[in-house]
Amino acid sequence: MEKEERLTKQIKTIYTEIARRLVDPSFSFPEGGQAQRQLSKFIVDFTQICGGEFNISRLVDYCVFQLHKNRNAQYQRTLAPKAFGPTALQKYLSMYSKSKVYSEDKWLSEAQLTREYLNSLVNKREHPQAKYIYMPSEECTKKRGINTDIGFVICSTSTLMWSPFSPACQMCMNVEKCKQETAIKYPELYRIRLEEYGKRR
Repeated sequence: MEKEERLTKQIKTIYTEIARRLVDPSFSFPEGGQAQRQLSKFIVDFTQICGGEFNISRLVDYCVFQLHKNRNAQYQRTLAPKAFGPTALQKYLSMYSKSKVYSEDKWLSEAQLTREYLNSLVNKREHPQAKYIYMPSEECTKKRGINTDIGFVICSTSTLMWSPFSPACQMCMNVEKCKQETAIKYPELYRIRLEEYGKRR
């Protein structure tokens, strides 16, 4: 389970970096059960194709291929999970070629991106608190009593508080106060949240 979570995060990291730099700056990978199931199935199928080991370099090639192929499509957020479906995987296997890699690399260079850089995004050692940078499971709690004093108390006692990636935090009027409290209560988590946010802007 932990391995699947790590691989899912790596897929989203690579795909999102390319999408934001070359397709849609506001892109965010869809959360939810359907997208998660699609990625879980993809991890199994892709691992088999790679000879029983999940290959990050080949994943980078796959994400570049899918986004380059669909670069002019509308509704990228809706399209993202389908890019990891069985039909998309078959197209990758049947269409991948050296000439396609050349045109993809030219496309990547428009945003000063390289495959080596995309590999480095997930091959570096992950911070032990990285999984807490944004926790979608906290959104429901954060929205309870949002913009009220009692809501702030609920949030500060039942969640890991402010995250720049949280839709609830972006709507909350207590955000400045919460940021200060988060910095005091969780200084290292606060630091890496700001760092990660800076990278994705």
